[in-house]
Amino acid sequence: MPRNPESEERKNRIVSLLEQRIGPLRHKYHNRHDWYFSKNDKVEVFITDSKAHFHERPWFDMKDSDIKELATHPAGFIVFILGNADNYLVVPAQHLNEELKNYIVGRRKAEKGFYHFNLRLGGQSFTQLPNWKLYSYAEKIELIPLALEEPILK
Repeated sequence: MPRNPESEERKNRIVSLLEQRIGPLRHKYHNRHDWYFSKNDKVEVFITDSKAHFHERPWFDMKDSDIKELATHPAGFIVFILGNADNYLVVPAQHLNEELKNYIVGRRKAEKGFYHFNLRLGGQSFTQLPNWKLYSYAEKIELIPLALEEPILK
């Protein structure tokens, strides 16, 4: 399936923002263009993007195995882009993984190992996780630790 150029542009803007904070990023897997890690392996980030279309709110799908793998990294994050690169959530993967025990299957149910997340009207939570308030993750790039400087050799 061809990649959406507008979505790729939004993701690239987030990558630039992340690189300003933590330095150069590399792809974690050669076939996974949305999964990055920092040069010093201290941070992993998965970037997912969705834009609302007419009557549909942004929705995301993520593999259960990806969430669990990211959650094992002490600084594993998921960035949910909410329609434009200036409106996003920075969610520690451990938080999302913990919250999955409260997942409510809705009209888009988890199939083939995927979780689906629909942004509720008003953007305060996901439909499938109605009690998990997202405002504390809104545009919080500072949740991602700063890059550690290389030690000076003497």
